[in-house]
Amino acid sequence: MLSLTLLPAAHGDALWIEYGPARGRRRLLIDAGPAHTYPALQARLEKLKPAQRRFELVVVSHIDADHIDGALILLQDRARLQLQIGEVWFNTWAHLPAHARDDFAPLQGEFLGALIGLDAALAQTLNKRFDRKAVVVPPPPADTTAPVPPLPVVELAGGARLTLLGPNPPDLRRLRARWSAAIRDFTPGDAEEAKRRLLERREYRPPTGPAVFAARAYGDDRAPANGSSISLLLEVHGQAVLLAADAHARTLAANLARLCAERGVSRLKLDAVKLPHHGSMGNVNIDWLSRVDCDRWLVSTNGAVFGHPDVQTAELVARCMPAGKRAAFHCNYRSETTERLQDGAAAGGWSVVYPPKNAAAGRAGEGLTLELR
Repeated sequence: MLSLTLLPAAHGDALWIEYGPARGRRRLLIDAGPAHTYPALQARLEKLKPAQRRFELVVVSHIDADHIDGALILLQDRARLQLQIGEVWFNTWAHLPAHARDDFAPLQGEFLGALIGLDAALAQTLNKRFDRKAVVVPPPPADTTAPVPPLPVVELAGGARLTLLGPNPPDLRRLRARWSAAIRDFTPGDAEEAKRRLLERREYRPPTGPAVFAARAYGDDRAPANGSSISLLLEVHGQAVLLAADAHARTLAANLARLCAERGVSRLKLDAVKLPHHGSMGNVNIDWLSRVDCDRWLVSTNGAVFGHPDVQTAELVARCMPAGKRAAFHCNYRSETTERLQDGAAAGGWSVVYPPKNAAAGRAGEGLTLELR
């Protein structure tokens, strides 16, 4: 069994994944949403017995606040929750290319790097399967006649398999070159100073970013932070899900094509796709959509801040569907922006699924759960 829950993370992402038999259930967390939605994640953990509060893997895909801020609270709350974490994947300042760095770094990235780096147990889990180096796809050889190395694959306990689809090395170089000027008055990588400043920030205390406008052309997102997203193909017992974070369309296109070539197929058969960047049309294009065969498309957003998802995304997905197949968009909120998908469904030839009514339309419920068997 593979179960994906899009937690109610407002305009962000917080994906709670479970797999395996009921008596041996294993869990993954992909991002943790913005700070103000952390109570939904906290409540979900507190429903478990302390012995069950374990993530095999926590992935913080990139430094944008709507993905990273909840993780800042979660790691500070870890001892109280008695939470065990097998591995953490996150590209810190130290994982960016070592040459020609700027003199500043994004504040949330510094905070998370400090929380992990100053915790001896967590530090040992950071990017462990990548020899504690950057989580990044190896580049193809400069010699075009040489064989292309396979994409990195990680096997997790319980039969889960993860294939890395991004970022590429140029994505991390672009992030370094445009590293946000959020701090200028202490040295990047100074974990003690970063943690001191974190503890002064009320919004990142356990229990009590600049706006990016959606592109108006398909695949037009060029934000360096989005481009640095850790994107993955998760496969468990015959089920396959694309977890696209906020990845750029060109990165997904290049590495999905690479994976199709590795497997000798023209399209990857998937059971679900978590749409990148909350359904922004700036993160989809024909090149990568034509590499997947999937009926279920997951949208994690309430539409706040950025106005996602774009109806144009649904239109392009529908156009790229294999003949005879119909796309279904699964939203973790019923909101003004996600209802635009419903308004266009009849003409566009797709369907829309919302959280059940007893979940308060996703506003105060437990999000949307999709079970794959």
